Amino acid sequence: MTELIESKEKRRFGWVVILRFVVAIIVWFFCYQLIVGSARTGLSRLFTMVAIVQPTVEPADLAVKISPADPEAHYTRGLTLINLQRLPEAVVELRQAIQLRPHHYYQWLDLGVTLDRLGDQAGAAAALQKSVELAPSFAQPRWQRGNLLFRQGTYEEAFQDLRLAVKSNPSLSEGMLELAWVAADNDVNRFEALVKPETSLKRFELAAFLARQEQSAEVVNQIRIAGQPQGEADLNFLRQAITKLLADQKFADAYAAWSLTHPTLVGEGSKGSGILNGDFANPIPQNDPGFGWQLAVVPNIAMSIDTGGPQPGARSIQLEYKGESASGSQPIRQLVLLEKDTRYSLSFMAKTDNLVTGGPPEVVIFDGAETRLLGQSGPISAGTTGWTPHNIDFYVDETTSAVHIGLQRVACSQNPCPAFGRLWLSNFVVTKKRS
Repeated sequence: MTELIESKEKRRFGWVVILRFVVAIIVWFFCYQLIVGSARTGLSRLFTMVAIVQPTVEPADLAVKISPADPEAHYTRGLTLINLQRLPEAVVELRQAIQLRPHHYYQWLDLGVTLDRLGDQAGAAAALQKSVELAPSFAQPRWQRGNLLFRQGTYEEAFQDLRLAVKSNPSLSEGMLELAWVAADNDVNRFEALVKPETSLKRFELAAFLARQEQSAEVVNQIRIAGQPQGEADLNFLRQAITKLLADQKFADAYAAWSLTHPTLVGEGSKGSGILNGDFANPIPQNDPGFGWQLAVVPNIAMSIDTGGPQPGARSIQLEYKGESASGSQPIRQLVLLEKDTRYSLSFMAKTDNLVTGGPPEVVIFDGAETRLLGQSGPISAGTTGWTPHNIDFYVDETTSAVHIGLQRVACSQNPCPAFGRLWLSNFVVTKKRS
């Protein structure tokens, strides 16, 4: 009996040993497979990286050969073939990558774009639809599908995608506006209907775009709808629009657009002269192209607002000359909207303190294109003087509706020609003269 029990125990122990050995073999085999698979994948990915860097397909071929079940290898080979313009082969690789990894939107995206290039619009549409479904909030799937629909002439559906793409990636906005302008065939109402601006920022962006299309009246309309700028982005587009209108010499529309966003200055200027802020009572904003005072950085000239002026409560601008500066440079200037075929008079007050120079300052008036000198004050007295009145008569003919009024120095007879001392200016007023 004891021997029988011992025999059973020995057999049981033997089976346990055999089972442990078999398990160890299986574990070793799977570890081996894992190591080999990892090594293959690693080597495949190495050749994949090489394929990305090198403009040849051989590294990608090796990556696919080493690890044929790796979707990244097939995807990289597909992109390489696209770069080599071997598009039919690229489609095969992209489809293989999708079969191995069907839930990555960018594989469907690249397949759709490639099929589109091959002229297979139905296949492209299906692939791009799948890409949109996998990444509905991403910009590129909707942007590419929108472009495909645009080329097919289905504009309403196209711009549904394009607007959503821009919402995800605002850098695409300019491209969408260009496409909308083409689709609308220069019809501003149709253009706006396709773009569907919903914020003040989009309105200001449309204003800047329409300025580039020389639609000056529509620029004014968009700025009127937009209202006051709410941030730096709004201001940036507003400046672009105003600058383009001024460059095109659309002075009336430029003034209309600019005045909508400068109610304080316009209210002050509308009481009498065409000059705005002629007594410097209001601040002078920086980087504000338009019709208020423009201050330029000129070497050796410092400018500041002085609370003292020709009359009690008036203010002035002070210029301190500290050395050499170009005679033609204008540290302060203003563009003034006026009536055509009309005679005007500009008056202002000036004061100096120890002003010493061979090229004294003077106020000049140029036409809107800055090609013709319409009038000049003559040299402002050097030395030290009290507040002195100055007057310039000038004529605005039929060719311009605005003039540039600025301060510059009389050309010197010698070079260098420094200037030292201080100058104050105030009480700029433009009045219409009787015929």
